[in-house]
Amino acid sequence: MAPQIGTFDIAIAGGGPAGSVAAVLLARAGFSVALATLPPRAPRFEGMSARVAAILARHGLPLAGIGPAAQRHVSWGSFQSIQNSEHLADRGAFDAGLLDAARAEGVSVVLAAVASVRPDNGEIRLSDGRSLPARLLFEARGRRAPRQCSGLSRAELAGPNTISVAGLVPLLDGDMETPRIEARQGGWIWSVPAGQDQLWLQAVGSADSLSRAQGKAAVEALWSRVLGEAACPLPRHPSVHAIAPRLAAPELDPRCPRLGDAAVALDPLSGHGMFWAVSSALMAVPIARALLAGETDIARDFYRNRVAETFWRQARVGRDFYREAGFRTPFWQERAAWPDDAPAHGTDIRPHIGKRVVVQDGHLARREVLITRDAPGGAAFAAGQEIVPLLRRLNGQPLPDAARFHSTVLPEAPPQAAQAIHQWLLSQGFTEGAQIPWDTTNRETDPCNYDPAA
Repeated sequence: MAPQIGTFDIAIAGGGPAGSVAAVLLARAGFSVALATLPPRAPRFEGMSARVAAILARHGLPLAGIGPAAQRHVSWGSFQSIQNSEHLADRGAFDAGLLDAARAEGVSVVLAAVASVRPDNGEIRLSDGRSLPARLLFEARGRRAPRQCSGLSRAELAGPNTISVAGLVPLLDGDMETPRIEARQGGWIWSVPAGQDQLWLQAVGSADSLSRAQGKAAVEALWSRVLGEAACPLPRHPSVHAIAPRLAAPELDPRCPRLGDAAVALDPLSGHGMFWAVSSALMAVPIARALLAGETDIARDFYRNRVAETFWRQARVGRDFYREAGFRTPFWQERAAWPDDAPAHGTDIRPHIGKRVVVQDGHLARREVLITRDAPGGAAFAAGQEIVPLLRRLNGQPLPDAARFHSTVLPEAPPQAAQAIHQWLLSQGFTEGAQIPWDTTNRETDPCNYDPAA
């Protein structure tokens, strides 16, 4: 029998953002938690959106290694823009800061490689022979996690094979001093200054280009194919990863839920990867509470729809980005056709009510939610108030202005909260003085989810 480090309520395999954030939140919720991971071994940089930084700050999580927001230059076919911004994230410093936060919350952080995750035995087996037994396991090893068996084929669960080659290169004259993303005939590149006289450069291309070469020659071929003949030399220590979007675990294993890329790995082009890693960690506490209380069905419904909706929505968003570039080379045509032709955002959703599994006060619960074009997953709460009971108070009357909405519909709420809810209704397509175009009949019975924290 393998020597045990201890017995825990929860053991997590993988200490990237998904695993570390989940560990912190689970420990704060009162669970005894162990986290097995290895620290980052090589430099790595990513872009982080402002909303990810806001989520981390809201939950009192560290922002180590996160630089100030900088404008991102976009050159995407005929489309040129400098409107958006992103934070440069030094993943080594960021991940280390999250692990330190986990230790500070009482998490047992074990710096060891994970040999296997064994839900049948309720343990994580480490490469040194030790084990971490727990009442519940979480899989958060990202793309290294084995794919879950499914009746669907690989083509239905994963996008075109795509490779990322990245590393530090010299900062040359003409290189931008802010983040840059650019579409090229053979793929796309992302770059950002990373320290004095250095640039972090990422080239993304098709894995098909690797089939004609092996080892370093294959990596150099992809690098040159994307960057062109005038490309800078391949980084001395390139970081090479397969980054095809994939739905790795469409169904919940109640003995071992998955977080982050271990559940859904997204195309980094969408910029949603870090957001998904962090927001998926927010579901760890309510899912753990439900599973440990024997509420498997509600946890399964919540997980299935949270994960599946994220995968299909982001796959279609990525497809639209590829189409927008306007290139006709095989790399772009293949990705502009996957996964289908369905719209990324529904445009014909009439506001109506459905049943969803939502997070309420840190627990999963089935609630009626308002489903709209901009909230297709269903919205249960706005500014801390349940939306559907609030709308029923209007009893089919036109939406009043903000002052009357507060005095007649929500007098018990603070003025700021009432105003926030009123603004939210306006943002969903409702209009002051107009009949509210919504259907009070619960027309949907399939349990889905909406995570207000994300």
